[in-house]
Amino acid sequence: MTKRSESELRALGKKLAVEPEYKLLELDGFTVVSELADIGRYAIGDLVRVPRTVGKCTLGVISEVEPSGIVSIVVRSVATGRLSIKELDSTSLMEANPLKIGDFVYLDGSPFWVAGIDPEGEILVLGRAGRRVDPKEFHERLREIIEEDHEVTVQISPQERARMATDLTPSRPLSMARPMGTSPYVPIESILRADSGYGLIAGNKETDTVYNLRSPLASAALHTNRGHNYKSWNEDGGALFADADGRLFLGVFDQAGGEGSDENNRGAASALAAEMLFAEMQQVAEQRGGYDEAEAALVKAAQKAHVAIVARGRGEVTTFVGAMVDHEIAVIVNVGDSGAMHFSSRGKHLRSTEAQGVGRVLLEGLGMLRKRSFEHQAYRWGVQTGDYLVFGSDGLLDSRLTEAELGQVLVGAGGAAEATRALRDVVSERMKTKEGKPDNLTVLVVKVGEKTA
Repeated sequence: MTKRSESELRALGKKLAVEPEYKLLELDGFTVVSELADIGRYAIGDLVRVPRTVGKCTLGVISEVEPSGIVSIVVRSVATGRLSIKELDSTSLMEANPLKIGDFVYLDGSPFWVAGIDPEGEILVLGRAGRRVDPKEFHERLREIIEEDHEVTVQISPQERARMATDLTPSRPLSMARPMGTSPYVPIESILRADSGYGLIAGNKETDTVYNLRSPLASAALHTNRGHNYKSWNEDGGALFADADGRLFLGVFDQAGGEGSDENNRGAASALAAEMLFAEMQQVAEQRGGYDEAEAALVKAAQKAHVAIVARGRGEVTTFVGAMVDHEIAVIVNVGDSGAMHFSSRGKHLRSTEAQGVGRVLLEGLGMLRKRSFEHQAYRWGVQTGDYLVFGSDGLLDSRLTEAELGQVLVGAGGAAEATRALRDVVSERMKTKEGKPDNLTVLVVKVGEKTA
């Protein structure tokens, strides 16, 4: 091992306090995702994540890579601030760095930077405007592209590469990065791809209990299942997210059982509607759009879902009720006979969306082949702290519960999660006894101003 002078150590140590030098990663040059961590990609001066004997990982900078595979790394003592050399074998280094700090990736039309590690010692991946991305989810997406797709989704010119490498570097220094664990939820801006672990429950998926989300402005909970005395699968879908400011973005989608279907892809239409809502509302969150932008994005999500469902050619149709909710206004767009209801903190029914359906006849929906498009209804409801918003598929709305009974259930339960469970239980029992119409069941309750734990 080459012995470094004090001045050389100090020069390398300075790199621990600054952003890495980013280099565009060409994904088509890899065949398996593990090659991203290959020791051959590292050189003197590169930043790395270093496992400590006790506690969190720390940041280090490579001072030497020996032919034997031993890597010498400059690290700074947490207790004293003194620089020292730590030696690691290449296997340990690669395991600690599934992503290489300093990699810049253009993925699915958006730029991402592997910017270092956060104060908790976790790998820090940033998207545009410094938004945080889950590194495990990001790594999985890279694996899919490298090992399954075998192609990069966007081709980039040399001029564009140069521009991205110089103009789009993150403005936030490493020390300012917020650890994922300091928030009770992952903001929608930071979700690379929504799934059942990140608030999108659709495509014949169900919740075991409720999916619960508590933001600084409101709390909400979602439950969706196949119901009772009905089909053995769930064609409903639900979506529930919040942005970094605490605004909620949500939706309920009910695929019409009397229309087309695909036994190999149950609930495909409602899942498409949920996915389109996620994509459009993520842009609203990233751009910090207001009420007008939110309403326009909800309509755009419905339009995109309609086109995608028709293109499947299966005759499938789904309802769509989507919303953005903060502590003052609920912006709602509704298509079909799913819907929303507004209750005061004392359980008094204040208003409801108008159902676009009569009995089992759905008058509006996404994917209807007999109609070129659809008619939507838009609402803006003023809300106050303690108010409840209830969104549901017709499994809830056709349960024959009166508005007064619904209000009593909400107030008796208290919080959003408890109210969602209570409504699930009441409606499920009514389905079992045939007091309510058997159907798939989706319930989503928002309580405005309910504080985070």
